[in-house]
Amino acid sequence: MKLLTALTTMTLLFPACTKTVTQIQEVDQAFSTIYTLNPGRWGSSDGGFSYSTSLNVPELDQSMLDNGAVVVYLSFDNGANYEAIPEVFDGISYGSLHSLGQITLDLHAVDGSKLNPPGAAILAKVVLIQGTALP
Repeated sequence: MKLLTALTTMTLLFPACTKTVTQIQEVDQAFSTIYTLNPGRWGSSDGGFSYSTSLNVPELDQSMLDNGAVVVYLSFDNGANYEAIPEVFDGISYGSLHSLGQITLDLHAVDGSKLNPPGAAILAKVVLIQGTALP
């Protein structure tokens, strides 16, 4: 009986202990912004067969280039709809090239003919997706 009393007393004195483990996980993030590409921004270096413009994107750092992703969308209707590029729209091929701190957008006619630069504002949505290098 003394043993039972001692065990009961110890159970009351030392309640069950729980171990709390806090685990910190790095969560990759996606960031976006919208640029307005006014008609005067587009330049041609080949007499009007293609046009390009560059966007200053300081967040496009070496880590993003090495491990992340860059996705560009264009809107021709003031943001009501966005289309991912590369794409062909109305016989014009749109593409993008990204490098440290900038994104260059280009366009040219799919049939190889000369074309006029965009005559209205185009919205460009840039999405940067941070990634983690695989082991």
